[in-house]
Amino acid sequence: MPKTVKLLLKESIRNVGRVGDVVEVSAGYARNYLVPHDLAVQPTPNNVKKVEEKKKEIEKIERERREQQAALIGRLAGVEVMLERRANEQGHLYGAVSATEVAKGLQAQGFNIEPEDVNLPGKLDRIDTYQVVIRFAEDLQGEVKVWVNPDPDSKAAIDAYAKAQAVETPETPDDAAGA
Repeated sequence: MPKTVKLLLKESIRNVGRVGDVVEVSAGYARNYLVPHDLAVQPTPNNVKKVEEKKKEIEKIERERREQQAALIGRLAGVEVMLERRANEQGHLYGAVSATEVAKGLQAQGFNIEPEDVNLPGKLDRIDTYQVVIRFAEDLQGEVKVWVNPDPDSKAAIDAYAKAQAVETPETPDDAAGA
């Protein structure tokens, strides 16, 4: 059994190819996903003709979507997302913030952003400010500032911890000069 097969795409698929492309994918991906979901067919001359006709209208739709996304990237400039999470007294979150939560925060502000468009700079697992990249395509991206703030209970615990630390290690000018 071959490890890869060549298929003609009937729809554009992220990280695979665009409509009308003949792509080489693993046999399992073709058998279990692309063919059953009617996203790809064998690249026969008849199928190529059918897909070429469909390709023109799909390219028009994709061009319109791309223009909308470019406008959305322009509107995202300077946008900030505020998220409140539980944290321990050192500022570590009990659960990291996910791309889905950032997307929901943007959707609440009226932006049509999907979680797969959100690229996190790593784990968002501390009370901090993060720059998150929103990427629709390689050349179509923008940045959003995400503020991860503690909830009221956590804020009280963080403040109490900081106060206790300040009492334990008071730094006076005499201590610094005497050392």
